[in-house]
Amino acid sequence: MLNFDELREITRINPEDDYYASLYLNVNPLTNPNGEYLIRVRNMLKETAEGLQKEKAVLKKVKGDLERFETYFLTQKPQFRKAVCLLAGRMGGFWREYHLNVPLPSGIFIDTTPYLKPLMDVMDAYPRYLALLLSKDEARIFVVQMGEILEYGEVKTADIIGKHKKGGWFALEQDRFERHAESHVDIHLNDVLQRLEGFIREQQIRKIIIGGPAEAVSMFMERLPRGIAGKVTGTFSAGMYEPAPQVLEKALPVLDLFERREKQKIVEELVERAYKNDRAVMGLDDVLFMTQEKRIMTLVLDPALKQPGFVCANCSALAVGPEACRFCGGSMNGVNYLIDLVMQKTVEYGGRVEVAPDNEKLQSAGKIGAILRY
Repeated sequence: MLNFDELREITRINPEDDYYASLYLNVNPLTNPNGEYLIRVRNMLKETAEGLQKEKAVLKKVKGDLERFETYFLTQKPQFRKAVCLLAGRMGGFWREYHLNVPLPSGIFIDTTPYLKPLMDVMDAYPRYLALLLSKDEARIFVVQMGEILEYGEVKTADIIGKHKKGGWFALEQDRFERHAESHVDIHLNDVLQRLEGFIREQQIRKIIIGGPAEAVSMFMERLPRGIAGKVTGTFSAGMYEPAPQVLEKALPVLDLFERREKQKIVEELVERAYKNDRAVMGLDDVLFMTQEKRIMTLVLDPALKQPGFVCANCSALAVGPEACRFCGGSMNGVNYLIDLVMQKTVEYGGRVEVAPDNEKLQSAGKIGAILRY
């Protein structure tokens, strides 16, 4: 998972005499069935080196990094997702590697600092949820993004006394004990809230879900200031010591429900604008046309949509049928992953992809549509 702390640390690198090479590459196995990304990365590396021929001092500093990029793809056998980002510099002393579940614009960038804009765009486009697992004396903080979970830390307030029977004259000792325990619960929940407020700001958290025993969750919710309470989308049940994957499994239904509601709003906007002919289209053929025109701002599709098609050998335009390319007249080659190419092309020129499963309005519109830039 992308980590704001790590990216923030990289942004603090001061431009000096060092140069950094940043490589972004779409490696989706579906759209690269025969390892075609290897050909692309070699061409990118060659073009980059040739472009630096007039800047010999810069080329000398990043040549080893470019060679390391090529070696990485030739020798490593990672389980690729959809995109890879490699950052290198300081004559081999700096290296970062990121694997992402979303496509990114491919390219190599040479500068005095690492090029992070595509990674920051992903952080902005895909919401980060805070999952808080809470009890009366402990709390664990997780971040969930794009189906992945990362535990950031825990809050444990000392001297929380467990409740048990204590004797005493007219039960005064028992009352005193319970007041003491309750005060420590208050202290703990306030500790959690204080930690939470800073964390939300630092990590740019948009939404929160809270898990744990109902009583602890209720007590905590009562203490939330309005700004944080407005970010809470739901609660879930999970044990305090469950491993992160099980916490994610129990939290996902809450997140899925919230995201479906948000996707419904996007689909409704798409349908309304398409009917008004207001910078929106529905149906695969129109979407393919707008993909080549690079006019798509937001692509909206049902993840169940699968469609073979054709890609132009000359200009890479996409089509459903094998007829000559409607843009350049070139010949068309068949592909089995047309929809994945639409998503990849959309992201490569700066568009956004929204997946809306089981949405009746979208299904009636052909399972795909797009909100346009102009």
